[in-house]
Amino acid sequence: MSIARPPEIAITLGPCDEMRAEVFVRFPDVSAAGGRLVGTLVGPRRGRDTTLPTTSRLVPLPAAPAVGPVSRGILTEPAFWTPDLPNLYRVEVDLEIGGLSTRRFDTLVGMRRLGVRGRSFWLDGRRWVPRAVVTAGRPDLPASKAAAVGVVAAAVTAADLAAADETGVAMLPLLGQDDLTTNRLAALAIHPAAMLAIVAADGPASRAAEFADAAKAIKGTMLIGCEVDGGQPPPETVPGLDFVVVTLPVGGLPHAAWRSGGATPLVARRHDPAVTPATARAACDSLQRDLAAWGLAAGGDRLAWDWAGYLVGSR
Repeated sequence: MSIARPPEIAITLGPCDEMRAEVFVRFPDVSAAGGRLVGTLVGPRRGRDTTLPTTSRLVPLPAAPAVGPVSRGILTEPAFWTPDLPNLYRVEVDLEIGGLSTRRFDTLVGMRRLGVRGRSFWLDGRRWVPRAVVTAGRPDLPASKAAAVGVVAAAVTAADLAAADETGVAMLPLLGQDDLTTNRLAALAIHPAAMLAIVAADGPASRAAEFADAAKAIKGTMLIGCEVDGGQPPPETVPGLDFVVVTLPVGGLPHAAWRSGGATPLVARRHDPAVTPATARAACDSLQRDLAAWGLAAGGDRLAWDWAGYLVGSR
C-alpha cells in the first residue's frame, strides 16, 4: 500500500460556522522554521460543477521554531465536505526562505465537520449513521457510491482515498497493529473521505486507546475506534476512543450485557461473506432490524438507545 508516507504539508480546519472558517496550513519541518508559507485557497470545486470558485489568500503567521512555518486562510461562506456534497478546495502554497521560493505544494483538501454527540456521530450539524460494506480487497468505489454505502477496508491506497475524496465515499480504514503510527495516521487524516479509522481486533483495546490518545494532535476531525467481540460482555473501559465496533458472526446478535449501551457510540458489524456493495445497504437495514428486535426483547416498547452505525461484509 502506498499510504505510509505522511503528507508534506498539514492542513487543519480551525474555528468555523456557516459563514466563516479559518484554515491553517503548516509545513512540519522544523529546519524551515525561519521560512514563510504564502499562497491561496481556491474553491469549492465538486466533480463537474460549474460554480465559480473564490480565492482566499494564505497569510503567514508568527510560529514557534519547534513547529515550522504556518499560514492562515479565511473562507467566507465555506463549503464543507460530506459524502453527499464532496466539496474540495485547492491549496497552492510556496515555502519561501530568505525571500526565495524553495518548495511549491499543490493539493486538494476538504473541510470536514465531524464529531460525536452522546452516542451518535454528527456530520456538518446533522446526525450521521454510517452504513458500509466490509471488503477483503481493494474498495470498489463506483459500486459503493452507486449503492450509497461507505467502505471498510485494510487495503486502502493514497489513490483510493483521493478518488473517494472526489466522488464522495465515506472510507473507514481498518488498521492493524503495524498501522498504529503517526505517519500512517497523518496520511489518512489529510483526506476528508477517511472519516472513521478502526483499529482491528488483533491486539488489546488498551493499545488502541493509547494510540488514539497520542494521535489527538494530528488526526483532525477523523474519529478513531476499535473492534471488540460482540459475543462477549462489553469491556470495562475504552478510554481515549471515539467509538467502539461491536463485531458479530453471520446471523449473530450481541451478548445481552450490551443492552445497556455505553458512553461512546457503538457501531454494529456483522460478518457476511455474501455481501457485495450492491447488496450492502439492504444487509445494513436487515442488521438494524435484527438489533431493534434484540433491543426490545428485554421488554419495553421503545429502544433505550440507537446504534451509531452498521457495517456488513467480510475480510
